[in-house]
Amino acid sequence: MKFDLKTLEEYSDDALLAELRRVAETLKGQRLSIDRFNSLSRVHSTTLRYRFGSWRASLEKAGISEEIAPRQRVLSRAQVVQCLRDFAERNAGASVTRDAIAAQLGVHATTLTRRFGKWENLLAAVGIPPVPLGRRYTDEECFENILALWTHYGRQPHFAELNQTPSTVGSKAYVRRWGGWRKALGAFVRRVNETEQGSETQPRPEESSAPATPPVPDLAVPRSINLSLRYTVLSRDRFRCVLCGASPAKDVATELHVDHITPWSRGGLNVTENLRTLCLRCNLGKGSRIENAQPSVAADAPQASRR
Repeated sequence: MKFDLKTLEEYSDDALLAELRRVAETLKGQRLSIDRFNSLSRVHSTTLRYRFGSWRASLEKAGISEEIAPRQRVLSRAQVVQCLRDFAERNAGASVTRDAIAAQLGVHATTLTRRFGKWENLLAAVGIPPVPLGRRYTDEECFENILALWTHYGRQPHFAELNQTPSTVGSKAYVRRWGGWRKALGAFVRRVNETEQGSETQPRPEESSAPATPPVPDLAVPRSINLSLRYTVLSRDRFRCVLCGASPAKDVATELHVDHITPWSRGGLNVTENLRTLCLRCNLGKGSRIENAQPSVAADAPQASRR
């Protein structure tokens, strides 16, 4: 058995720089970042920063090229202003948040305020109105936004994505209401796991061997499909159209809908067996026809549990 030290035998300048080069060579041309260095090295990056003044200075002394380890960008005010204008032009009507601009520039959000002062003052200098404060969203609006993002990305959304298109509710709303993003996600999951009102409890038509006219839906049964049931169907169909396979994760222009197989107007119920995921294009093409085909869920797709 071969034993290797997990730390360096010595911490001289030459030893530290040699370790930095060793990690870079181990990556075989892949990008060297601070996190990747810390996961592979026998010394932490903070030791290099203390010894040589900064991570950038360490890379320079070790002779690591910018192709292997891109240096942190030094932003000018003109670059930030231009990014603000470009973002506002591309996303007409959307709030220009600090996090969204930081993501566009590839820097941390605090870098912007640390270098250029208050965010509101920077927006005012460009002539962009600040993000309105005090907007109070209901739980349902917050949950609907999470579902929209989950559908858009085809996975659980990340905190930073709350401040990017197509999100309509910013991250602060979730932090104020639930105390954090993970707690908000927990509340969302509890909501969608609740028994779907008016789904499994809906009365089913009596079976009969004689042909009958399509039943008229009970007016007490709502036509709209609640959030919990929509999430169940979208998740079952892997957030893609069951007819053409379109998905917002592949094409951001794709708009998904939860559709009745047997139309509600002809007696179709709000139950998982009668619901499927369609893109807008396929849904419009369907019209009000009754189709006998069941949702073409992939064989390896997880089946929604009956509640």
